[in-house]
Amino acid sequence: MKGLVKITQKPWLLYAIMFILLLAIGLFIRWRDPRGVPWADNLLQSTVMAVLLTAGFAIGDRYRRKNQKHREEVMKQLKDKE
Repeated sequence: MKGLVKITQKPWLLYAIMFILLLAIGLFIRWRDPRGVPWADNLLQSTVMAVLLTAGFAIGDRYRRKNQKHREEVMKQLKDKE
């Protein structure tokens, strides 16, 4: 459980892990392609796909973190009023 807390405290680490995972999945899927696409094309396509998906994940995660922080502040102010 400590490892998960460390990862969530460092967003760049979470994004790096996500990129590596997406790259590995993309390479595996393209490697298993029966059409026999050249290795350089597989690597380029998998890398571009992983970068785009990781960027989307990073944007969504930043938005979620900002909203979570704002929600905690509002709940704290509401609790102080009572």
